[in-house]
Amino acid sequence: MAVALIATSLVLLRKVVRRPGRARLVFVVVPAFEQKYWLAGLIRRLHGRLDRDGADMVLKLPACDYDASAQTHLLNKVRDRRTAYMGGIVVATAVDQQRTTLTEFCTALGRPVVFTDAEPFEHEHEYPDNAVYVGYRSAQLGELAGTWLVGHLRQRGVTRPHVLIIASREHTARQEQCRKVLQNAIPDVSITELSDCDFQRSRAHDAVRAQILRLSSRELPLDAVFCTNDEMALGAVDAIGSTPSTVTQYTAVIGIDGIAEARALIDKGTSPLCATVIQDADRLAERTVLTLEAMHDEKKVAKRTCFQGKMHPAG
Repeated sequence: MAVALIATSLVLLRKVVRRPGRARLVFVVVPAFEQKYWLAGLIRRLHGRLDRDGADMVLKLPACDYDASAQTHLLNKVRDRRTAYMGGIVVATAVDQQRTTLTEFCTALGRPVVFTDAEPFEHEHEYPDNAVYVGYRSAQLGELAGTWLVGHLRQRGVTRPHVLIIASREHTARQEQCRKVLQNAIPDVSITELSDCDFQRSRAHDAVRAQILRLSSRELPLDAVFCTNDEMALGAVDAIGSTPSTVTQYTAVIGIDGIAEARALIDKGTSPLCATVIQDADRLAERTVLTLEAMHDEKKVAKRTCFQGKMHPAG
């Protein structure tokens, strides 16, 4: 009896080994992680949505944030194990430099790829057959921020405002479009733009503090600070709070993303942070995963699916 049971077990084991279940692995390649709370929230939501669909997420983090070569290394690792994946999600970095690399990656991968958060190609025809984009348009987010600032400054009766734009080399359309809106609506606006703050709260803090000290020496007001993400906006608020000056008496700070900490501070109405442009991470994760699943099932999907940002102002 014992011999028969062992023999039967070995037969069943051989059947399991020879006929394994189909793996459902999805890679997620991101350009940064450290102190990137909106991005971390998006990753968590992607994980939850994939888990509900019975897929396992393989997260690929770069050795250095927003480094093109670090992301290329991750993409090469994914490509080398492409047969393990049903497809994946990529948040691209340095897209102007990376377009050829991204095209070659998608072609070699031969699996569905959904780009999100950062749109890698300017035109639909540039996308490889197995790649699409789901996300927000950076220019539209910047336009919303600029339009809100114009309304705010006009309401205050400021005709020659001094505006500081704290930005990163990522998502440059946010600051470019905001600047255009301000200059078109208020010809005498004075804009200082700093693009090396890397979406970091500490760098934004230091940049805003330095600007406050410069304007204080010239007795000029700092009417507004636009930050291209909420972490930097919170850093700007920290700098204003820790650098007492008459030039920041009426400073309005606005950010982008709509993270919980920023929205809570705006709703309290007790700080310079007056508004943020919301990117809905729940909606973005849901549509990204649904699109990936549809592509995996060989269903037709749009090359671009773009959402509209929404303002979250005080009051």
